[in-house]
This record gives sequence, C-alpha cells and structure tokens, in this order.
Amino acid sequence: MDRDVLGDKRGPVRCLNELDAALVTEFKEDLRRYRAYGESYRRILLNPAVWCIFWYRLGRWVYSPGRNLLVRCLGKPLHLIGATWIEAFLQMRINVRAEIGPGLLIAHCGGITLHPEVVIGRHCDIAHHVTLGTRGAGSQGAPKLGNNVYVGTNAVLIGPIHVEDGARIAANSLVNRDVPAGATVMGVPAVVVKQRTVKEIAEAPEVTV
Repeated sequence: MDRDVLGDKRGPVRCLNELDAALVTEFKEDLRRYRAYGESYRRILLNPAVWCIFWYRLGRWVYSPGRNLLVRCLGKPLHLIGATWIEAFLQMRINVRAEIGPGLLIAHCGGITLHPEVVIGRHCDIAHHVTLGTRGAGSQGAPKLGNNVYVGTNAVLIGPIHVEDGARIAANSLVNRDVPAGATVMGVPAVVVKQRTVKEIAEAPEVTV
C-alpha cells in the first residue's frame, strides 16, 4: 500500500498517475460515445448529463480503496457536496457504489436514480427519468445490465434482475424479470415484443438513443 502523501514527496505524482488510470480512461470512453452520437465538444461540455457522469467517475476514484490521506480528507467532503447539489438541482442520483462500465451515454439530464447495488456494463444508453432499484424499502437486489443495453425514458427496472447484452427497454416500461440478450421489451409489466439474433446484435449500431 502507498505511504501517506503527507509523508512521501512522490505522493502527488503517484496520485495523478492513479487518477489518469482510474478516471480519465473511462471518462474518455464516455466522451467518445457522445462524439459518436454527433455532439460537438462545446455541446458536450455544456451538457449537465456529462457533468454527472464525470462526478460519478471522480467519486469512484475518491472512494476506492488505497486512496491517500490528502485525497480522503479533501475529496470525500467535496464530492459529497457536489453529489448533493447534483441530486437537488439536476435530479440525478448516481451512487458511487454502483458499478458502471466505460462508455456510458445519458442523452438528457434529469430524473435518473441508480441504486448502489446496480451494475451496468460497457456502452450502455440511459434516457431521462429512469429508475434502477430494489423492489421496495428494505428489499435486497438491484438490476444488473450487460453491455450495449438501452433504457428508454420513464423506464423502471426493479429487483435482482439481469438484462443481457444488446437488450432494449422501451419507454414507460416496468421491468421486473430477466431480459434475454437482444430482446426488446415493452409494457407494464414489460414483455418481449422483438428478439434480435446474435448476428443482428453484433451488427447493431453502437448508439441507440
């Protein structure tokens, strides 16, 4: 384990190296998704959803094991203040304990709540007013999403369910059971309305928002 930064002159250098490895790489992949969607750098920088993703990535780094004393003392209170502001004014609650792979794309800011137990794979798209959580207060288990999953506006995914690679959740759907790979589900509760083949999943465009 690294020595405390206050007792090691090389601490800040290692700190920045870790930051580059753990934060910048994943956030660059997030930005690449927005660029692939056709957004200019100016629009990306002014997009509150991007601010939220960055703050989540920063929080994962700050709260991960092995951070030095300087990072813990300064980073945790700062991140808590920022996360509280984001939840209050942008209505975005992305818990740092949630596991989200690189390449996350949130098309529009607002109304997104992700439970701490949520797992999201690589290159997933989440629309606004989406909830991923447990079945109710005191319940255990939250959704786990595979890679290249799309979740539409006002969708609610609850319980210890698995949404496999390439699945698509239609807007205004309530998903309370597993969703197979390549399936499109719709309704309350959601049912499969379309099933893509393995070849169709592989050839599908990356951005689905």
